[in-house]
Amino acid sequence: MTCGSIMLLTASANVNIAVGADDITLEEIIVTAQKVEQNVLNVPVSVSVIQGALLEENGANNISDLDGIAPNVILKNVLLMENGGNFAIRGIGFFDIDPFSDQKTQIMVDGVPHARNTGVVYDQVDIQRVEILRGPQGTLFGRGSMAGTVNYVSRLAADEAGVSTRISAGEYGMAKYVLTAETGAMFDGALRTRLTSSRRLYNGHITNAFSGKKLGVLDSRNTRLRIDHDGEYGESSLIVYKIGDTVQGLGLSSQFQDPYGLSDGDVNLINIDQEGFRDSGERGFTVLSEINLNYGYLALLANSHKSDFLVYSDLDGWVSAQPSNPGGSFVDPFNLGFDIGQEQESFELRYHNEEDGRWSLVTGAFLFREEIERFFHLNTGPPFSRTLLFGDSFRTAEARQDTQSLAVFGQAEYAVSDTVSLIVGGRMTHEEKSAELIDLPPQSSPDAPATRLTPSHDWDQPTWKLGIEYQPDDTTMYYLTASTGYKPGGFNGRATLPENVGPYAAERSTSIEAGVKGSMLENRMRFAAAGFFIEYTDFVGLVRRPTASGQGTESVRDNIGAMSIHGLEFESTWLAAPGFVIDFALGYLNAGWDNYIADLTGDGVVTDNSHFQILLAPEFSTYTAMTYSQELADSTLQYRLDMRYQGGYNTYGRSNEDYYFRPATAKVNGSVTWVWGQDGNSISVFGKNLTDRQVITQAIVALYPVMKFDAPRMFGIELKLNF
Repeated sequence: MTCGSIMLLTASANVNIAVGADDITLEEIIVTAQKVEQNVLNVPVSVSVIQGALLEENGANNISDLDGIAPNVILKNVLLMENGGNFAIRGIGFFDIDPFSDQKTQIMVDGVPHARNTGVVYDQVDIQRVEILRGPQGTLFGRGSMAGTVNYVSRLAADEAGVSTRISAGEYGMAKYVLTAETGAMFDGALRTRLTSSRRLYNGHITNAFSGKKLGVLDSRNTRLRIDHDGEYGESSLIVYKIGDTVQGLGLSSQFQDPYGLSDGDVNLINIDQEGFRDSGERGFTVLSEINLNYGYLALLANSHKSDFLVYSDLDGWVSAQPSNPGGSFVDPFNLGFDIGQEQESFELRYHNEEDGRWSLVTGAFLFREEIERFFHLNTGPPFSRTLLFGDSFRTAEARQDTQSLAVFGQAEYAVSDTVSLIVGGRMTHEEKSAELIDLPPQSSPDAPATRLTPSHDWDQPTWKLGIEYQPDDTTMYYLTASTGYKPGGFNGRATLPENVGPYAAERSTSIEAGVKGSMLENRMRFAAAGFFIEYTDFVGLVRRPTASGQGTESVRDNIGAMSIHGLEFESTWLAAPGFVIDFALGYLNAGWDNYIADLTGDGVVTDNSHFQILLAPEFSTYTAMTYSQELADSTLQYRLDMRYQGGYNTYGRSNEDYYFRPATAKVNGSVTWVWGQDGNSISVFGKNLTDRQVITQAIVALYPVMKFDAPRMFGIELKLNF
């Protein structure tokens, strides 16, 4: 096996090493950050590219395993729904699983928007690469791209027939298999298919001291079929997928009962009277097609997607009734279920011209429709129900929302000389939302009438981008851009009073970014650096408002203020010696509220809260990885070690109490892989979180402050065979 056939895992990509007659260099990385395929060094956008092998192999399962790799990016999961995304880009985070709440960071799969943050942390298979675009992407990517865009790009079916399998086993009962079968090129090379199925089992590392049961027992499943067709005038693909998982036991540690998770000496030992569960799934299909015209390309992208999420959790984090405060009254156990169903369809028709000439143009239209319904199920135990189980819970609220969105967009680049190009783009989005909210009577008053609210509203959202590029030679590009993004306005799915429903206004972001990209050392080093300043206006966050019953308050979203964030980013990949690659990334953020005026307690008093630290915004983050490949007789040994550091940050955003903060943390991961044979068979031994750092992942207020901690150190082994 030559050095040129070894795929090395790196920070920004799995680097292919190109071998020439006299030298060894880095191969180019292709991205679709501007809706067309381009070399990443020619794209005037801050984008990190992570190849799929880094997401799927050496103990990794989903995008949360990439957390800490891209600068100023946090990729966590949601505390109450672990396959939901708790993502932040450049200090803008979002973790609300209310289905009425749109994301601040857009998630796309093969260019199709994944409208909800529920489900974006499923186990992934057949991913070619993940592109993380930092900063507003409102012109080409539209709604929900206020902070940035994360795009999964799936793997094409191969030209050659074959079967491959990957089997993993590790601590805490982890077991995983991935089986892929490919037909290769058929019908004179016109048709190729790829079918992949995976399953992962995990016995959980958290124990419920009350029942002795393990929490977080996982069964995850993923099946994908891809059919690629190459015709005389274009290419098309059909992707069909079905994803699902079940989890028994959802463990949240109460700050009052178990401060910082350590009062009993073990963050993985908690004490709750109802373990809870999650049962969720997604299914759908995507059609991708590109037709070669005489004067450019016409692309069509269509998708139909359905998802279901049923989650039941102990939100008080206690065993039995406990006082609400040291001198307060006792509160019944509080166990809440979320039953969410979602359907969406999207259609994009896009044109882009040939690459030659002075003009580069991308333009098109985008249609989106979504239907969502959500039910709340509450169980406080006897005397209102026989047990604390979900089957004895009482439905307390229903909510439905229909969304229709239409957008037209375009972005052009014009070369005014051989070295200077101008960029101009715009997008106009019209969006309509209508909702129905039904608040059912409480268990204590079953004969009370239900309340019903039916709000509707529409929004028109323009976004734009301006920029200039300067390429003095083939190895370096400088750029300066100004761009905008937005998150749609909307309603509150948890509201019980008309004044709490909304609508609230859309959020907007405006960014100025200057950057440089290039290669040096005869293309043995690739680098990208950027500085940015972003203003966010009409920022939407959670506030407290009185409920329809007049008892207590409810958490709803509203426009609460504005913030400014500036920072720096740097990424590099260096082929230091044949077979030895060093990757480095650095992120710096300075984030603060310009104003944050809101009632956070529901007492009717509006206060200035601008002293609170911004959610998910560590000041510094760094990533370093070293990969070394050693040639043996007809085989290769690959050694990999990476360290990811994130400074301390607030995981809640509405308090500066210590227990809402994740401390500064460095995580170390490593693997040793032996690759043999012409087919690239391999066996790996890997370790995740080698220093066994278990700190707070996220802390929020449910009924009490509750928190969750990082997973402990885990070792495993993985075998990959190709036939």
